[in-house]
Parts: sequence; C-alpha cells; structure tokens
Amino acid sequence: MNFWISPDSLNHILWNGGFWVILSVLWVSTSLWIASDAESIFGDSLWPLVSVLFGALFFLTTYMWGLSATPIFAIIFIGGLFSYTFTRDKKAPSQERILCVAFLKKILIKIANLSGIENVESLLNKSMQQIASSKEKSAVILLKKDGSPLDGQGTGMDRSSSKAIQTVQGLFEKAIKNGATDLHFEPKSGEEIVVRCRIDGVMQNMTTLWAADGKSSISALKVLSDMDIAERRRPQDGTFAVLFNSHKFDIRAASGPTNFGEKMALRLLDSDGEIVKNGLEGIGMSDSVTKKMRQIIQQPHGMMLVCGPTGSGKTTTLYTALGELDVFSKNIVTIEDPIEYRLENISQTAVNVAADLTFANILRSTLRQDPDVILIGEIRDKETAEIAMQAALTGHFVFSTLHANDSATTITRLLDIGIDTTLIQSSLSAVLAQRLVRVLCKRCKESYTPPDDFLQKLGVPAGKTISLFKEVGCTSCIESGYRGRTGIHELLVFDNSIRDLLIGRPSIQDIRRVGRKSGMKTLKQSGIQKVLAGITSLNEVMRVAK
Repeated sequence: MNFWISPDSLNHILWNGGFWVILSVLWVSTSLWIASDAESIFGDSLWPLVSVLFGALFFLTTYMWGLSATPIFAIIFIGGLFSYTFTRDKKAPSQERILCVAFLKKILIKIANLSGIENVESLLNKSMQQIASSKEKSAVILLKKDGSPLDGQGTGMDRSSSKAIQTVQGLFEKAIKNGATDLHFEPKSGEEIVVRCRIDGVMQNMTTLWAADGKSSISALKVLSDMDIAERRRPQDGTFAVLFNSHKFDIRAASGPTNFGEKMALRLLDSDGEIVKNGLEGIGMSDSVTKKMRQIIQQPHGMMLVCGPTGSGKTTTLYTALGELDVFSKNIVTIEDPIEYRLENISQTAVNVAADLTFANILRSTLRQDPDVILIGEIRDKETAEIAMQAALTGHFVFSTLHANDSATTITRLLDIGIDTTLIQSSLSAVLAQRLVRVLCKRCKESYTPPDDFLQKLGVPAGKTISLFKEVGCTSCIESGYRGRTGIHELLVFDNSIRDLLIGRPSIQDIRRVGRKSGMKTLKQSGIQKVLAGITSLNEVMRVAK
C-alpha cells in the first residue's frame, strides 16, 4: 500500500487546513465576544445562540461540500456581525459604540502605540479638525469692529487666510453650541497651540492646532479686532462680533506675549441679553431674596452694591435688576467698561480712559443729565465711590459692583479705601454677594441617600430621609455631570441694626452675626438649599462657597 502524498496534495491540504483553522478561531473569538458583550449591553439576548448556530452550520456545510462554500458563509458572517454591531450601538453608551469615528480613532492609536509611533492622538485630532473645517460651511458670520461682515468669510481669499477663517468660524460655532463664555488660544510649545474654552466656569480643552494654523488663526482674530498684526511683544485688546443663527455675540479680545509665543483670550458676551429678560427668578434667586430685592430697587433713592469675584455674574444681576424697573417712566443711565448687554430705552456709556472718560468723570457728567437710576459698572477707587454715594443721597438710585468675597467684606473694603462711615450709613440700602454654581445635568444626575448625621449638619430634621444628587456625566453635558449655571446669593439689607453697628468700625464677624440675626442667609446656606432641592451637588457648593 502506497501512503505517499504528492507535494501538490500536501500543499493543498496545508493551505485548506490552515484556512479552516483561521476561520474557526475567528468564529470562536467572535462568539465569545458576542456572548460577553450582549450580556453587558442587553442583559440577555439570543445573539450568542445565533452566533453558535452559525458556526455549527459552517462546520456542517464544509464537511458536506468542502471549503468551496466558505466565501458564501463568510459574507453572511460579516453581514451578521455588522447587524449585531449596529443593533448594540443603538443601546450602548456613546463611549462604547463601535460604528463611529471615535472607535476607529482608538484602534488606530492602539496600532500606532504597538508600532512605537508617538503623538498619534494629537495628530488625529488636528487632522479631523482640519478636515471638518475645510468641508463644513459654518453657521458663524464674523463681523468686524464697525459691525460689517468680514469680506469673503473664508472664500475668495488666499488659501492660508481662508483656512484660518474657517478654523475660527468652526471654533466659535462649537464654543457657542456648548455654552462657552471664553475662548483661549494658548501656545504650549513651538509646534502646538492648544485651544481651550470656559464652560460653566470651568476650563475645558477643545482642540490642538499646529503652530502655523494657530498663528494664522490668531492673526485673523487680530485683524477682526483692529489690532496691530505685527506687534507680538506688547498686550493688545480690541472688539468684534460674531453672528450665529441670527444671534449676535460681542467678542472682547485680548492678546499678550508668552514664553512660547502670542496668546489670545476671547470673552463671548451675549449682546441680546436673553438671560436678563427672565427676571430675578431666572438667575436663581430664592423667593425670599427676590421679594427683598424688589422692595429695595423700587426705592426712589439709595445704593445697591453687588459683590463677588470676577465671573460671578455681578453685571448680569445688575442688568436683571434694571429690567425690573419701568424704563419708560424713569431716566436710566449706565456707565460700563465695556457695555456687555444692549438694553432698550436705557442710555449706555462706555469708559474710554484714552479720551479721559473714566468712571468718575462720566459720573459727574451723568448727574447733570437728570437721571433717576444710575448703573456704574464697577467701583474701583475712592473718588468713584464717593461720587456714587453722594448721588444716592441726592435723589438717585445707584447700582454698582465691587470685588469682595461676601457682603460683610464689602463694608470693610469701603472703609479701607477711605469712605467715611457716615456716608456708608446714609447711602447704602443693601449689599448682595453672589456666586455661580453649576447645575446638575438632568439626563444623568444620580440620587443617593447620605447618612442621617450628615443630613442633620445640613439642617435636615432628625428622622427625615431625603435624597441628594451627584454628578455622573453623559454626552449631553460633555461628560462633566453639569449643564448650565445658577446663582447663590447672600443679601445684607441695611437696617438700623447694621447702621448702628458701623459707628464703632466693626469686624467682619460682627457684621455677619448681626446680618444673620436680621434674616440674612449666607452663601453656603443658599447653596445648601439648592443641594436639597436637587439643583446642584454638595461638591459644587463647597467648591465655590468655601
């Protein structure tokens, strides 16, 4: 008996056998993955059984007809795998989806890392951003300082200028859609410029640009802002505007040198002032604070100060208070640096130091224009404070802001800059301290029950069970767990007890003690109320109201 196998036959067996083994391993691996994945995504489904039955059919078919039938079942296999992937992606969280660019990006990064290639993620981000900016027509229209549209808007220009404008348009569109208030171009090295934005008071990375693209974008922004494009050694500032879906945003631009090159910071101001049209309740004031505020601002004369750090919403609160007044029966004048919201039937004047239009000088002129209500953007010095308080004593109601941590600190700050105690006593009606806290995302916030002793510290009666909420993160809130902001407030009303206290130059603790006796809720107490109401988290309140 001859058991000799010809080389051709052996080669045929090896090739077919190897091919069969590869397909078998592929089927087993896929079936195991489907079984595990289906359990985590669906909990329970028939997909693992379908996969196993298909493998059994494959073995049976190849046994009967040979490997010639393999291509047909390979096509069916690929189609079935795609069908499962498409079905599970509909239910899977966004970060676990497969049929998307993000998953392909992950695979490419893993392959690159195994190959020893570095900085692949940064390269992909840049490439994807450049492709998007070149193919998509932005809904953003750039407006020059004089209010006219930028010629071309990226078309009919040289290639580099067009690309820079398209990049700027795309960044503004993304920033506005995400509710950003600031946009920063920050050079981090000789090769990269990082673009970050401030969303709900927290800085977040947007993208990374090649140095050449970033510098071109900054140059385009400087042209829009009417800055000197050749000057990179000194700080500059300017203004322009953007139009997004017929909604106008005024842009305050500021550039300055860094060790890696020129930086650009852009402040986005909603010139339409939609937020101020919702009244005091719309900015997060409690019912008790709202009631007292309305009583105060309707007084024929006096002074209302709003204090807090930069970015705490002081100006927005003042504009909202103005919106509570009858602008048709009163002559309302504002002095601002710069004008942040355009208000109808209100005279608004911008500070211009170069033209000697300071807060103090404009205020003196304003007092000769028969005003009923005056809004001063910020009290920065003794002169402005004294003129404002004198105006409050002579039949005008004055609104203004001051940088201070809380209402009690505001009084001591006025004393420190040299304001006479008698003037403070007779002119001030109230001081409002405020902070902005992020609002928990309604789609992903998660409830939990804290310990009873912890609830008692928050002021919850013993024996009462209550659920609090914490941040989680989802696609709707860009994985932050928060979407939007609201205010927490501390209102110190100047009654006789506060005025009598000022005679002896009191300490901050004494002012706080007397204020609490008069019904003042501190910033922390106001924040705790919003925690108990499920509006924000305890972590967020402790972050801003320490």
